[in-house]
Amino acid sequence: MVNSFEFKAKIKQGMIEIPPEYQQSIQEGRDVRVIVVSEAKPQTRLMDQLAENPIPVQGWVKPTRDEIHDRK
Repeated sequence: MVNSFEFKAKIKQGMIEIPPEYQQSIQEGRDVRVIVVSEAKPQTRLMDQLAENPIPVQGWVKPTRDEIHDRK
């Protein structure tokens, strides 16, 4: 018979702790199949980081709308 269950856990010192409610379902010494799915946090794009935290530059003046769209 196959028993399966799913839970979220944090890895501590290279080990995954099985929640107490599932520990009785697993007999010691038996083989188990473990599938690990890592839920990584999405990385923030550099442009998004710069938009939230612009880098200050001394002497820089924000261009006007006309200067931005000036086509010489």
